[in-house]
Amino acid sequence: MKIYIDLFFLFNAIMDFIIITGVGIILKRRSNYIRILLSSLVGGVISLCLFTNINNILVDIIGIMIIVFISYGYKNIRYYINNIIYAYIISILIGGVIYLFQVKVTSDSIISYLIIIVIAIEVLVLYIKEIKKIKDNYNNYYKVNIYFKDKEKISVVGFLDTGNNLYDPYKKRPIILLDNKYIREDNYILVPYHTLSGDGLLKCIKVDIVFIEGIGYKGNVLVGFSDKTNVIEGADVILHKDLMKG
Repeated sequence: MKIYIDLFFLFNAIMDFIIITGVGIILKRRSNYIRILLSSLVGGVISLCLFTNINNILVDIIGIMIIVFISYGYKNIRYYINNIIYAYIISILIGGVIYLFQVKVTSDSIISYLIIIVIAIEVLVLYIKEIKKIKDNYNNYYKVNIYFKDKEKISVVGFLDTGNNLYDPYKKRPIILLDNKYIREDNYILVPYHTLSGDGLLKCIKVDIVFIEGIGYKGNVLVGFSDKTNVIEGADVILHKDLMKG
């Protein structure tokens, strides 16, 4: 079987371009296309070392480290290692697709070669979307301490729901929704609400203060008791977007 060096180089350069671009999208790294293109070409050259007696694993490790450095530089060890880890993850993902289709870079496999690039890009896009979705959801969880008027404090996990636009219509105070299991006897404020599923009155109480980790202390907040928090896995309170301003 003949393996054409020029096709092998081009194939690996394109794969490196996809990998580096994927790292930038997932981790929101800033670079420019000149650096990314240069790192891809360097990666293509490094791949030719696979035809030598140098250990293939060593070539892969050094190659990833070099192209990541060229593309995104070095700010600190954590930044650099994160870039390398995600580059490896994407590389393994693309390698799996290539193995699945048993693509070999020869003069007889140009069509297969182009098809595998398209498939790899599609798989990578889906992977990036899923990773970003997971990261965005994770970033919406906060540790929350709620201090009631009787000085009692509860510690719960809150979820930022940007769709929570509930306000007290009397004093325009934002309302956070706490799971009904924390309901307590108090002087309730009945707040009318309107949703797609219907209208109603929400039992709310004024609390002393709400502390959101990473944001700070918030006063002038109402807590409404609702069973709607059950739909948010791992959270007991749904936060209001207005409380997230530092």
